[in-house]
Order: sequence, then structure tokens, then C-alpha cells
Amino acid sequence: MNIELENILLRVSQSEYIDDGDLDRAARLILDCVIEGLGVNRTGIWLLGEDNESIVCKLLIDVHNNTEVEDIVLTRADFPTYFKALDEERAIRISNALTDPVTAEFIDSYLKPLGIGSMLDTPIRHRGKMIGIICTEGNEQDRDWTDDEATFSGALSDLYGRAISSAQRAELEQALREANAELEEKVIERTQELNQTLDELKNTQAHLIETEKMAALGGLVSGVAHEVNTPLGVAITSLSHIKEEVDRLRKDYEQGNLDENSFTNFLSEFDSAHMIARSNMDRAAKLVSDFKKTAVGQSSSVVEKVVLKESIDALLTSLNPMYKNRNVQIFTTIPDELSLVTYSGAIDQVITNLVSNSCTHGFKGNDRDYEIYISAKQSGNGIILDYRDNGMGMDEEVARRVFEPFYTTNRANGGSGLGMSITFNLITQKLGGEIRLEPSSQNGVHFQIKLPLEHAA
Repeated sequence: MNIELENILLRVSQSEYIDDGDLDRAARLILDCVIEGLGVNRTGIWLLGEDNESIVCKLLIDVHNNTEVEDIVLTRADFPTYFKALDEERAIRISNALTDPVTAEFIDSYLKPLGIGSMLDTPIRHRGKMIGIICTEGNEQDRDWTDDEATFSGALSDLYGRAISSAQRAELEQALREANAELEEKVIERTQELNQTLDELKNTQAHLIETEKMAALGGLVSGVAHEVNTPLGVAITSLSHIKEEVDRLRKDYEQGNLDENSFTNFLSEFDSAHMIARSNMDRAAKLVSDFKKTAVGQSSSVVEKVVLKESIDALLTSLNPMYKNRNVQIFTTIPDELSLVTYSGAIDQVITNLVSNSCTHGFKGNDRDYEIYISAKQSGNGIILDYRDNGMGMDEEVARRVFEPFYTTNRANGGSGLGMSITFNLITQKLGGEIRLEPSSQNGVHFQIKLPLEHAA
């Protein structure tokens, strides 16, 4: 290729118009360079239809008539010979367009009226596929297009293919930025709603923890665990799915694997996950609002010195109506001097819940004497409190889920499933201790509770 054509190609390949995503500017630059390099007055960019049954003029520059043309459509049905030549996907060199059979179909309707005597078509390829041509039209007949001229036009065709990739990349980047911005906005919005819902649940839980008489909730709260956790779980899963789809889209883009189908699938997945998350967040928020109405408020307790034996003995006296009709005897083994600084109200509620749980679930029928044993001892900087009964005990499933909120085997009789969950939260959160269900080889249950001697302020 001669140096003049090489210099033109270098200038075009280095132009920002090729890679800045503006396809119109790139097309004009390339066609201007075809006119300059090949010394012609007329050249255009034509793109094939998806079915290869038509070809449409993207831009045609006619210097002699000072005109620009777009949207001319040629169909295979009208020009079958020419389209057959295009199907070979090679450069078409026509030295005499008026006598060559490939262009014979254009003579009366196109070539003679415009004074076109020769043609050079070079294929435009994008991602290995021919998508169109640069068609250069000479006024003179019997023009022999040289190899350098065909190579020059072919190189400009390749540069137009590069410009198409740049335009698509710019379009996808913009769409990705918009999708990310919308996604971030939606995620922030949904996260705020989720946090608000979780805060409401925590507030509701705090009210329930401070409630000493859980029987008042009864059947009003049955099934709330499933009803609240399910929509929250679905919403969180949907948001996680959206994040995964964005990461996948970004990865495809970075690796150059992103195409129109992938991006369309992403938008579909985003819309679906967004709709699911929104409907489930609304559902959870309503459930929480309804659930809050069931909480019964009570004045909060204060940290104070508690003589454990005196406190528990006084409590058991007040609980006598709960267990006296079931032939239940309660035995305590607690040193007189054992004391701790903590929330006395929380300890009272823990013991109340344990006794209530024994009477409700462990002691069924009046055919035997039931017993509860409460013992305590100091161990280092804390105390160990043991609670046992000789009731029916628990099977493996119940034992595994004993601290699960709203899980109960007595829902038909008004059981809420909150007693042991509240007990667990009181001990671990309010009192700063631990509780566990010990395995037992005999009937009954055995809970071991560890509490600090002095509650951390």
C-alpha cells in the first residue's frame, strides 16, 4: 500500500471518533477518508438486515452534488444477482458497472441516472460476521481498482466495525450505569425498609421480653414467626439475587462476553427480583405493624442487688396458684448468702417462664406427684443456676427447637411458643448470661443457667 493511503489509515485509526462511541461521527470520518484516499465523489455505508434479505444505506456522501442520503433500501428480491455476490462476503471490484452482470440490475434505475461507471464494495465485519459494506462509486468506466485501493477500503471497513463495537460498549456502559444507579437507589430504599422492619421487630421483641405474663398474647401471635420470617427471607434472597446478577453482568462486560441477549436477560431478572422483594417487604411491614399491637407494655426493671434465695422464694409463693392444682412441689437449694447485682425483674420472669413451661408441657394429668428442683451455687465470678423437673421431658425435635421463637407443641390450647424464646433472650441479652438444655437420661428437663455476679453496666 502506498504511503499516502497508509498515512490516511493511520490518521483514522488514531482518531478519537473511532473509539468514543459516537458512530455518526465515525461514519463521516471514514467516508471522508474514502473520498480523499480513492479520489472519488461518492461513497456510502450500507448495513445488511438481520435476515440478509435487504441492505439499508446508513450514510451516503455525494461530494459532486453536495448531498447526503440515508435510509435507501435494496432488497434481495429486486437485486438477486448483486445479493448473491454479497453472500460471498468478499470485496467486489466492478471496473465497468454498465457491463458487469453483478451490477446489471442497477443500470437503468441507479447507475445511468447518477453517472456511475465503476464500483468497489468491501465488507464490514463485526465480531467475525459480515454486517454490511462500504460501497465506493466511481464516475469513470473501466476503472481497475488496485489491490492497494481494495485493501485501503477494507481497512476502513474494519475500522467501522471497531467503531460499532465502541458504540455498543458506550451504550451498554451507559445502560449499566443507569441500571447500577437505579439498583443502588432501590437497594438503599429496600434496605431502609428492611432495617426499619427489623428495628420494629427488635422493639417488639424488647416489649415482649419485659412482659411477665405471656399468656395474654395467646393465640394472637401464633404463626407470626413463619409469617414474618418468610417474606423477609424472600426479600433478602431477591436483593442478593439482584446483586449476583449485577456482578455477573459486570464480569461478562469486563471479559467482553456481554451481548444484547445477556443484557436483556439481566433486565428481566432485575424487574422480577425487584417486584418480589417489594411485595414481600410490604407484607412483612404489615405483619410487624399488626404484631406490635399485641405487645403489652410494662415499666422497665433496674439493676439492683438480689439475694437469690429470698427473691426466688418470694416469687414461688406468688406463683403458687399456677402449680398448686397439679400436685406440684418445688424444692430449692440456694445458699442464703448468695447474691448478685442484676435485673431482679428479669430473673423473676425467667423462673416464671420455666415453671409455666413445666406446668403446661411437662406436667399433664393428676395421676402422679410432680416435682421441680431449683438449685444455685457460686462458680468463679458468676453463679450456676440449675432448673429440673420430673415431667414428660422432650423428644429430640422439641429439644432441638426449644428456644425457637413461636415454636410450640400446645398451639391448639392457646400456646404462643414465646416463653422459652423470651427466657433465652432475657438470659443472654438482658442478664448477660448463658442457658442450655442439658441431656437427661430420665424423665423431665434440665436447664443450666450461668449468670455473672455483677451485671456489666
